[in-house]
Amino acid sequence: ETGDSSDVLAHPDRVTSVAVSPSGGCILTGCVDQKVRKWSAVPPYTLMEWECTLPLAEKDSKEDDSDRPYIQVVFLDDDWFVVGYEKLFIMKVDDGSVVRSFKTEFETNGPFETNGHVLSITALHPNLFLTGHENGSIQEWDTNSDNCVHTFKDHSDHVQSIAKVNDLHFISGSNDHTFKLWNIQSKDCIRTFSGHTSAVDAVMYMPTRNTVLTGSDDENIKVWALNELISDVVIGE
Repeated sequence: ETGDSSDVLAHPDRVTSVAVSPSGGCILTGCVDQKVRKWSAVPPYTLMEWECTLPLAEKDSKEDDSDRPYIQVVFLDDDWFVVGYEKLFIMKVDDGSVVRSFKTEFETNGPFETNGHVLSITALHPNLFLTGHENGSIQEWDTNSDNCVHTFKDHSDHVQSIAKVNDLHFISGSNDHTFKLWNIQSKDCIRTFSGHTSAVDAVMYMPTRNTVLTGSDDENIKVWALNELISDVVIGE
């Protein structure tokens, strides 16, 4: 049975990311038209004070419709958020103004020809966030710094998703069919989890059970215990 929705947050093109503020007061959406929109988080979910257009990607005249940028957006706190694709911007929630901008690193000398487009963003705390890239890297950013402060390199393909575990650890899912557990302090990959037969597109940590959910192109969701090397539940088979 399919649920019905009477509330629609209409966009002129594909919506690529959605974020809800920590207090639940507003919603931000990213769209392939390179606009970020701020919406009320209570019915009737109206467009609020602003929408802004940012130069998040260089226009390629040969680019077809399916290859347009997948704009990512995430809250740092109730006052600031991050939006990015080729470039990153820290912005104010109240008026959509830019606080700081960054240029992400591009690399084409890895195991495959690609660039550093941002595919995922997650905030570890209000002053620290991570970005996952098409070149397999994960970059760490400090809001008080002008540059990337560290680059994690252990995945061999696109990093599709990143999720916080706690103040010292995070996880990442990749097109290399794995997800990894990292230590943000030591900068080490603690463990690589294998078991999917295709790209790991989504990762989520469940603190009440100390487990990780992973969603994959192999049409399965797996549940993993972080203190074990095997998945104990498979949903979808």
